[in-house]
Amino acid sequence: MYASRARAFAPTTPPSRPRAVAHARTRPLPRPSSLAATKSTTPRAADDDVARVPRGDTGGAVVLLSADLRVTTADNDLIVGSGDKKDIRVEPNEICGLVGANGCGKSTLVKCLSGARGASSGRAEIARTTSVGVLEQTAVSGSALTVEEEAMSRMTHVREAEAEMEAAMADMERGADGSAERLATATERYEAVGGATAKKRVAGVLKGLGFSDAMFKAPCDTLSGGWQMRVALARLLLSPAGDSQERGVNGGLLLLDEPSNHLDATSKKWLVKWLKDYPGTVILVSHDEDLLNVVNRVVEVRSRKLHNYKGDYQRFIREREARRAVAVAALERESVKAAKLDTFITKFGAKATKASQAKSKQKALDKVNAKLEEYEDLVGEGELGDGPGDAKKVILKLPTPPAGAREILMAKDLSVGYATTDSTLVRGVNLTVRRGDRLLILGPNGAGKSTFLKTIGGVLDPMGGAVERGEGAVVGYFSQDLAQELPTEASPLEHVLDVARKIDKSVTNETARGVLGALGITGSAAVDRTIGSLSGGEKARVALAAFVLRPVNVLLLDEASNHLDGTAIEALCSGLRGWQGAVVAITHNAAFAAALNPTIVAKVENGALTSEIHVSGAPLSVGEFTPPTGRASSPSRDNLEETIKREEEAARKARRAIEKEASNAPKIIDKIERALAVIDADIAALDAQLLNAGADVAAATELQRKKDEKLDKQNLYYDEWDRLEAVIAQAAAFKD
Repeated sequence: MYASRARAFAPTTPPSRPRAVAHARTRPLPRPSSLAATKSTTPRAADDDVARVPRGDTGGAVVLLSADLRVTTADNDLIVGSGDKKDIRVEPNEICGLVGANGCGKSTLVKCLSGARGASSGRAEIARTTSVGVLEQTAVSGSALTVEEEAMSRMTHVREAEAEMEAAMADMERGADGSAERLATATERYEAVGGATAKKRVAGVLKGLGFSDAMFKAPCDTLSGGWQMRVALARLLLSPAGDSQERGVNGGLLLLDEPSNHLDATSKKWLVKWLKDYPGTVILVSHDEDLLNVVNRVVEVRSRKLHNYKGDYQRFIREREARRAVAVAALERESVKAAKLDTFITKFGAKATKASQAKSKQKALDKVNAKLEEYEDLVGEGELGDGPGDAKKVILKLPTPPAGAREILMAKDLSVGYATTDSTLVRGVNLTVRRGDRLLILGPNGAGKSTFLKTIGGVLDPMGGAVERGEGAVVGYFSQDLAQELPTEASPLEHVLDVARKIDKSVTNETARGVLGALGITGSAAVDRTIGSLSGGEKARVALAAFVLRPVNVLLLDEASNHLDGTAIEALCSGLRGWQGAVVAITHNAAFAAALNPTIVAKVENGALTSEIHVSGAPLSVGEFTPPTGRASSPSRDNLEETIKREEEAARKARRAIEKEASNAPKIIDKIERALAVIDADIAALDAQLLNAGADVAAATELQRKKDEKLDKQNLYYDEWDRLEAVIAQAAAFKD
């Protein structure tokens, strides 16, 4: 309890409790949690946005996106309706994944729903009685409150209930008429919002998101940008919308734009469980498939259209492929038909004897052309790729690194931490980074990874030992905080060119636009929009684009993959893999770790750093850590033959096991297909019987039970099919 910020409140029981209250309530009155005076000093623009949430008649849905919805930025159409020309409804208690390539308009659509901006036309509306909460990309920048205070700062539902109880108790002490009834009502409300357990819920959320007990009292303005985003997420989950236990349109709606960007694997797992248990509705923007696996509806933005899919993320991937195959076949069929009609009109349109036929053929051609446009939209642009959105083959080329020594960065008996608090996080590190190394640093949150990176990058002074740089070393250090230092009035292209040309005046517009495009800042977003108008994710990508264009020979990357989709991650890592400088990267993103294909992997935990050579193709246990068993130093490269042999043998065994299973997989998949055909027929028969059951509730219940069993079995077969296809793909990758 914060005596300096919130007045202590001790409810006083009057000498003679009114009989009505004593009769109605035998339990003691709950003690308010003293949240009433906890207020945020963070700018509250988001509160104003929520007050402007577009409300409307959604017909029982929590969110309604009309078939004619149009979302435009400047003169660029981001979204122009739904792919099937039908309204999209997000029903109560659904977790809807809003997915698509970088820059397609996901964050802009979320802004439309939050009230931060309006749709250009059509409807993007929320049910009138739904409580709305928005994850703010500005985090808690500027807040002087502690982590715990800021997390509690928007629990207005608890504070208001607490205040009502205090007022009712004060009225009772004065003997005011009707005070007993008011106290009973206020107490019921206080209990309904969980007032007595509010502090416990705050601690549970903060610990789930990775905060230690010691961090609860840390001022927010002393935290890094990533930790501040965690505070913002905690604050949202504890807000009236996040803390609501109501279901249906009277419950909560959370608008989450990339909530896992600053979370490690443990915190991400906690968030997944929290979302599964949440009784309200969620709109989730994410590129993280681990997080997307929690959704039960997917809305994909592709080719400027909204495509609606009912079911989980894996089903979305399968169904999207099937829809596209149908659309491709239809497109080919209608194209042939259009060509024949066009040939007839061209050949006979001028002949009087064929005029009526030509006119009829023209009407038919107009209809075919309309269908062609529809099928082209469904097919989309380019290949689908493995993830959501339009897959575009992009290439990111980094500048040639300046010449320098082969041993470019050396840590010698290095200890890192913070002198201001006299805390040392990692001790005794002996590590040499050489030109061409791709060093991946893994470890749990708070272990000291970022502190180590800042120290070898020269941002922090060592607590002990030394960091030495080889001759000609030019070090670049990237963190998410760089996005907060961008000039808000410049366009992304102007800023990137300004940064790059300070070092290399030969950088061209084309080069800068290529890097921005590879990271998802394309078209008018790169030229016509100001950085201040971009989302938090877009700003981070602009900062990264400017960073990678600077000619350095050592790149230090702290969670550089945040806000990047799969295509952009592959583009960045492809550029890094072919680059001759040294890369030292921290990540919690498994896709980034795999795409980087590191040459060395280091683990930071329990105050030590251990490192070893990484064999290409061997598994990377991102987010999984075991206590170190050796010295906190890098093994000598002159005595690594045994380590390499051991790693290679483990990789060979794993490969042989995968190849053996892949060789048998087609036979098993064939059996699965036959079994699914039988199940499909059974389900169709059960559906027919359900229709005929009419008002026979008992029969319908039994039939539905049988159908549910069939559906469960169907899902198991599909899951095994997916797993086997992944095994086949992995075996094929070995051959490539």
